[in-house]
Amino acid sequence: MTNRLFRLAVVLVALVCLPAGADEHASGFPAVAGDYYVVERMLVKPGKEAWFETYWKETLLPVFEKIDGFEGGFMATVIPAGGLKPADYDFGPLLPLGPPDQAFLPHGGIQLNGVQTDVQINFDSVMRGTYNYKVIHFWRDAKSLQALVPQFANAWKEVHGDDDAWGILTRDYFSNLENHWDLVFRVIR
Repeated sequence: MTNRLFRLAVVLVALVCLPAGADEHASGFPAVAGDYYVVERMLVKPGKEAWFETYWKETLLPVFEKIDGFEGGFMATVIPAGGLKPADYDFGPLLPLGPPDQAFLPHGGIQLNGVQTDVQINFDSVMRGTYNYKVIHFWRDAKSLQALVPQFANAWKEVHGDDDAWGILTRDYFSNLENHWDLVFRVIR
């Protein structure tokens, strides 16, 4: 009887824990519905970090949510959470929080021009200090991403009731950033 109960428990756990339609060949990548995503990198001025996080969540995100094809996003930072000691976010020289301070790091198996060097060239080290936040947002398809900028002002007006979205952003948002740039990526499934 114990063996039967064990097998029944295994079946029940599998039924409860496995997603519907999952198969052994399902991808280990997170489920992203959109075909494209945008990475915005920002260097938020010192002392404006909490303001930036609130502004994005309460002022910009509701505007994005009004644009057809927006499928969500998230915010990330290279700034450690308050109260943490460096040992709490030390993931080793190959996995620093944010860009590394060295461009050339030991890494087994890496090749350069067909020659095994066992050294990675981490080009993000050149970017060190140029950004402290990323906002990543997902878009259903190329058409919806192409509509982002043209639809932004109307979505802003719908959410905030003001016609001058870009003027307000210039005054209130971009003035609190040292830099900002966007990169677009296509999702591979």
